[in-house]
Amino acid sequence: MYYKKLFALASAGFLLASCCGEKTPQHTLIVNSTDALVQTRQGTVSGYIEDGIYTFKGIEYAKAKRFEAPQDPDSWDGVKTALYWGDQCYQAPRVTWQDDCEAFLYQWDDGTQSDDCQVLNIWTKGINDGKKRPVMVWLHGGGYAMGASSELPFYDGANLAKKDVVLVSINHRLNILGFLDLSDYGEKYKYSANAGVLDMIKALEWVNKNIENFGGDPDNVTIFGQSGGGGKVNILLTTPGAKGLFHRGIIESGSMIQLGSKEDAKKLGNAVVEKLGLNEKTIDEIQTMPYSQLLDAATEALVGMDPNNVMYKFMGAAMAFSPCVDGEVIPFQPSDPRVAEVSKGLPTIIGYNSVETMADAVFKNADVRYNLGDTKQYIYIFAKPSPLMDGSFDTNHCAEMPYVFNNIDKGKYMVGCEPSAYKLADFMSDVWVSFAKDGCPDVKKFKWEVYNPETKPVVVFNDKTFTIHDGDPYYEEMANHVRPSFPIRGLSIWEKLASGATK
Repeated sequence: MYYKKLFALASAGFLLASCCGEKTPQHTLIVNSTDALVQTRQGTVSGYIEDGIYTFKGIEYAKAKRFEAPQDPDSWDGVKTALYWGDQCYQAPRVTWQDDCEAFLYQWDDGTQSDDCQVLNIWTKGINDGKKRPVMVWLHGGGYAMGASSELPFYDGANLAKKDVVLVSINHRLNILGFLDLSDYGEKYKYSANAGVLDMIKALEWVNKNIENFGGDPDNVTIFGQSGGGGKVNILLTTPGAKGLFHRGIIESGSMIQLGSKEDAKKLGNAVVEKLGLNEKTIDEIQTMPYSQLLDAATEALVGMDPNNVMYKFMGAAMAFSPCVDGEVIPFQPSDPRVAEVSKGLPTIIGYNSVETMADAVFKNADVRYNLGDTKQYIYIFAKPSPLMDGSFDTNHCAEMPYVFNNIDKGKYMVGCEPSAYKLADFMSDVWVSFAKDGCPDVKKFKWEVYNPETKPVVVFNDKTFTIHDGDPYYEEMANHVRPSFPIRGLSIWEKLASGATK
């Protein structure tokens, strides 16, 4: 009897260990000097192979002096390793670290920051193999002020690459460094108001010239982004310099179709220069000033212009700097009919999350594209709520991204890790990949109705995915929805900022 009990306990322990995932994980990792070598226009890079995916990080796609237009990167002899994330653009300190719940949900990586942030990352199933896989270029969020390609754990591109696309993500200049208008202070600063946009164009040029050796097709490129990244997609659809460098776009919660004016950008730029104590003769000193000094001067200038703005006081001025219509890099508003000269006929996916108040902006965005003659547009609402924190995160801004990247494991602190989440993530990422392949997002039995302004078909992504049209009762359900609360949280960082009750 004793031995029977002992055997039963041992068997139970074995089963428990199996259920708890204590088996040896079946992963592979190859990091050597021979197996992940790719020749670029500037030189050879060496990455690594993880679970069959070739990965390259921190490849320079450009170089630039501060506030000047980007140039091709320097060439090199021998082999450069491309094993870890490159630098992020300088940005204001992240005040949301003060919010324990926000920090848990997002799990940010603020990385190393510098002026030398023109870098990109690549994930692919094959290199030097002659295959022409669709290319997806990710533009990160954070408005135009913050963020990076490595900022959030679910930006990892390996799982999308497993679906046979080449995933590229980029860093570029942001905030003051990307969008401070110094055009009154010399020819070399002529395009400083849109330096960040020029960086993005330069990254797309690099992809066009180099991606074939990484197994990608330079003639089949989809740009996609969320929040500020979605806004960047809209801007590139408007920018002549990007014409022909991509072939479709996906705008997630970022339907920004109205940009600032050149006049306002100049006014702000001149105010910052004045606060720095510079003039036309001494302006070049701005290239070597500490970033913190630039940020302080910009904040002081903006608070002087708008003393009641809480965001400037507590988060700094970085959020005030964004692309503007300068007549050259961005010649007109994204809503201008002349956009057709740049991007008429490019298919787009445009959408938002169900608790975001973005419906009007999304439909305006869609109608603008439709009126240009773009009859291959697809509109969505993401509606699967997170179960975490008593459901209070709901379908908040950013909630769709772990699904799009098929990265529930890496986004579990935001969206949970229920079996239904993995199922929807596999499906949504299939849809995104299908669109990247040929502009058609249909997958197996799923057929996405093309947008028209009369019936306004919209796909709702949830455990059960379905289509609604204009006037559907679902819109009223969304409007009446009350987000759950998380009673032990207290004031969020945003509520503290609004009340002034923060550091």
